[in-house]
Amino acid sequence: MLRILFALSILTAFIQTNAQSPVRYSLELGNIHHHELRINVMFSDLTGETLEIRMPNTSPGRYAAHNFVKNVYEEVATDGAGNPLVLKRITPFSWEVPVTGGNVNFTYTLYGNHADGTYMGVDAKKLHMNMPATFVYAPALQNREIQLIIPADNPKWDVATQLIKKNDSTFSAPDYYYFYDSPTLVGEISWRRWDVGGQTIEIAMMHEGTEAELDGYTEWVKAVVLKEQEIYGALPKFDFGRYTFLMAYNPWVDGDGMEHRNSTVCTGTGDIKGFGNYYISTVAHEFFHAWNIERIRPASLEPFDFDVPNLSEALWFGEGFTSYFDKLVITRAKILEPEQYIKGLVSGLNYVLNSPGRSFRNPIEMSQNAPFTDAGTANDETNYANNFISYYSYGAILGLGLDLTLRTKYDKTLDAYMKAVWLAHGQPEIPYTMTDLQNVLGELTKDKEFAAAFFRDQIYGSDLPDFEALFAEFGIKMSLQNPGSAYFGNPKLDDDGYVQSTILRGTAFYEAGIEKGDQILLMNGREVSTTSDLNRVINSLEIGKKYPVTYKQFGDEKTATFTTVQDPRITLSYLPNNQLKKAVVKRRNRWLQLTDE
Repeated sequence: MLRILFALSILTAFIQTNAQSPVRYSLELGNIHHHELRINVMFSDLTGETLEIRMPNTSPGRYAAHNFVKNVYEEVATDGAGNPLVLKRITPFSWEVPVTGGNVNFTYTLYGNHADGTYMGVDAKKLHMNMPATFVYAPALQNREIQLIIPADNPKWDVATQLIKKNDSTFSAPDYYYFYDSPTLVGEISWRRWDVGGQTIEIAMMHEGTEAELDGYTEWVKAVVLKEQEIYGALPKFDFGRYTFLMAYNPWVDGDGMEHRNSTVCTGTGDIKGFGNYYISTVAHEFFHAWNIERIRPASLEPFDFDVPNLSEALWFGEGFTSYFDKLVITRAKILEPEQYIKGLVSGLNYVLNSPGRSFRNPIEMSQNAPFTDAGTANDETNYANNFISYYSYGAILGLGLDLTLRTKYDKTLDAYMKAVWLAHGQPEIPYTMTDLQNVLGELTKDKEFAAAFFRDQIYGSDLPDFEALFAEFGIKMSLQNPGSAYFGNPKLDDDGYVQSTILRGTAFYEAGIEKGDQILLMNGREVSTTSDLNRVINSLEIGKKYPVTYKQFGDEKTATFTTVQDPRITLSYLPNNQLKKAVVKRRNRWLQLTDE
């Protein structure tokens, strides 16, 4: 994730001769079987009396702090002649080194055993490096060329990266922004490459499957690339004309998907034969980011801060709308059946429609909570079950509602909206604001009042559209999942009746004063000691009536009453064409691209 000015001039900047020496990193692989990587950094042509060296705390594609420095140790600093220099720790994330003779060498050991899109992992099988999790930097030298030297010790190992290859062991980036946005895999890699519009798309795959299985998966990836290209009208202009899918599907990695400017990391602990249907939706999500969030970029993420998480109001759009399109794209690509796609919408709809969180935060505020939820960790409990909805899910449901609304009311599509935002902000790489997104919607629909109402009610507010009416326009029936059943928010009990899950606001147990950790004893006069017992009692209750519950809280036995309410969770039915009007079938076909219309 780069500064916009850099993105506009990257090729020119890279080929210009830089009078200052590049920052050079070199790797020692002698102890990687213990997940330890020894890294040396050479800083040259330095001015000033001291040099600050810092370990990043954040990573492109993530929105929280990750404290990568926790795995750094055995730090040593020397001058150009190899004489030791005194290292001074000035913050938890940085050191200060005296400069003598204009050169500083900094060497450290890094432990890494979590190979995914965010962290790093090294072992006898691979080097899997997310750059901010791996490499220190000097803030004063951010605009220098970066060189990475990877020793070619294993003749079977290859290197996959969006960095520029200078020779068999040296790779380069124009500056730190590009370097930190360039994840790198080293190991036994299977390659697949093809041309799309004069640019190279490639898969660098580390997997335990067969080449035939990889060929089949590659065809899916090709279909995803073409379907997403159709939405925007063209691929982005990738720096150096190449985009790389860095894929690792094997037991030695952790599951993740992480977008970058000219590449993406997609990992999973299974194989493509057994989990390909699941993994391909991650591929669709991450490649969609090549437009939305990498180049269609919220101003709040510019410039990306590698020390403190950026606060962004736009993740409902950047992540959420992308989440709406990922499953839709693989449906259009004939990988996912239409009925499966519609069935898959149910979980996200129930989560967003019925979450108490919408009464606390709108989509903008959900987005701004990302630093604490996007792989952010803490020891103390939160009440997120009641006050937070993932901006991925919330934005996906907003995207669904807006798409169906545009199609029924304006004969427009969310595809066309994304393309319009691309042309206005993504292609010229002009960061957008909420006002910009609203203006583009008003221009697309030629209805500024609609655009203003959408943002007022659904983005700055927490309203949602009438999904039952919208779905009916597309031959999809929305109905109650459990008519006549009471709603308790699906609480979980252990085998002794203790509540293991957060009690949701607006449910019967919340009304009765029950909370997580309490022990349920009796409900409507019947003993309850397991989740199965609880569900049997719930199924016997009538809607709208009051019932007693006895429970123990902090050692005290209490009795309270609650009033049952109808379970609001919904289900969706994909109605057959012969039950629908031709106009409805045509509208649905265009949405899911089931015909060539």
